[in-house]
Amino acid sequence: MKRVIVSMIACNIIACVLTFGCAYTQDFQTRELTDKIFAVANTADGTEQIVIVSKKGLVVLNSFWSETTAQRFKSEIIKALQRDDFIYLINMTDRLDLFGGNAAYKDIPIIGHRAFLDRYKGKEEEVNAEIAELIEMWRWKEDVARERMPEHEPGSEQAIREQKWINTCKNRADELESGFSLVLPTEIYEDRKTLNLGDLTLNLIWLGKAGCNGMTIIKIPELKLAIIPGFIMHPHHLAPYPQSAYTKLDVPRWITVLEEVLEGQDAVENVLCGSNFSLLTSRDQAHKHLKYIRDLWNAVAKAEAAGKDLPEIHEQLSLENDFAFVKEMQAYVDNGDEWVRPQHHTHIRLFFLQHKNLASEMIIGLEGDSLSYALDSIRTLRNEDPDIYIEEATVNMIGYNLLNLEKYEDAIAVFKFNTDVFPESFNVYDSYAEALMKSGNTENAILNYKKSLELNPENNNAIEMLQTLENL
Repeated sequence: MKRVIVSMIACNIIACVLTFGCAYTQDFQTRELTDKIFAVANTADGTEQIVIVSKKGLVVLNSFWSETTAQRFKSEIIKALQRDDFIYLINMTDRLDLFGGNAAYKDIPIIGHRAFLDRYKGKEEEVNAEIAELIEMWRWKEDVARERMPEHEPGSEQAIREQKWINTCKNRADELESGFSLVLPTEIYEDRKTLNLGDLTLNLIWLGKAGCNGMTIIKIPELKLAIIPGFIMHPHHLAPYPQSAYTKLDVPRWITVLEEVLEGQDAVENVLCGSNFSLLTSRDQAHKHLKYIRDLWNAVAKAEAAGKDLPEIHEQLSLENDFAFVKEMQAYVDNGDEWVRPQHHTHIRLFFLQHKNLASEMIIGLEGDSLSYALDSIRTLRNEDPDIYIEEATVNMIGYNLLNLEKYEDAIAVFKFNTDVFPESFNVYDSYAEALMKSGNTENAILNYKKSLELNPENNNAIEMLQTLENL
């Protein structure tokens, strides 16, 4: 590990309250990752800010979820490095809780890909919706971590790590809830951008969509090093991990860019990755992730071209067959089968869906007559167009989104469509029955719960709901 520049600088800022009710102060520590790159960390929650030091000035990567936290880290950078000559802020990932602190740096150029503007400029409703989703996500993660805490020995390394994660989740949700100031990048690039810092060159390369986010890689030739967002390459994950049930992915571009960075004539020797870019790893370790992505993408395409359906592809490309090498990757060694196998199944599914004409994409966001027309069109097209792909789980998810918004007629239409397409699935009848029940149509709800139970006699939810409805 590189030397510690500043050890435990107490900033005496009350940040949040621990589960047992006592306030804590945030302590900061600065680590030298290379002689030009430093990580300023809040030791209370494990959050880190990466800073590149050059002759021309300081470059900061990403800006957290709020101006409050970004300003706090900015002050610590100044203390630790005894410099305040900030020249660039680079937004590497277009997710609001990773550039929500841009306002703390609005006096310098903020660099980001055009995807930031396309996704957020002039879209206040979408921004507010994403903030609400992020708050819900961080609250949920905090609750899950609190539930795990009793599993750890008090005072153990695992307990300390868990508490830091609880602090992180709570702090992010609290600050997002208290107010959000959106400041978008002021310098936009399309594909690549080069920043000359005097003694260093930063080559910004657009990786494309990964999960629900657009990503930038930074290659620094003088250091033979690349900085790769954790969403792309993380020791806990095999590949970019999706943030939604289905999303478009730029997998061919991932492969091309990663091949350039890790295999090309000017390939790097080391990679900074992880959720805060502070994990320094070798090219060989990073290359294992590229191998996984490339091999899986090609294998799924080959199996699909051979006419195999998704269950067959899952079986063929399992961790016991073509992808047994995954068990040698660090993610598997550190986290085990229960963590990695579901990820592998998810990546197979998403890669398989990339070339499909998805029915879900044709109906998501529609309501009323537009939704009815789209559902009828898909019913007709599915008999004529072999590229129409209807995924039970995704259609069901759209139905529940409508149901949660109390748009009962639309939800019923979507669930009914799913029963037409998947008449042997007990789950679609269970969902259809739930929508009917909530709309007040008890008689038809009972009929569909019975149909679900007929298909799966062990469907306990249907048993319980029938007992309730038949006793009304």
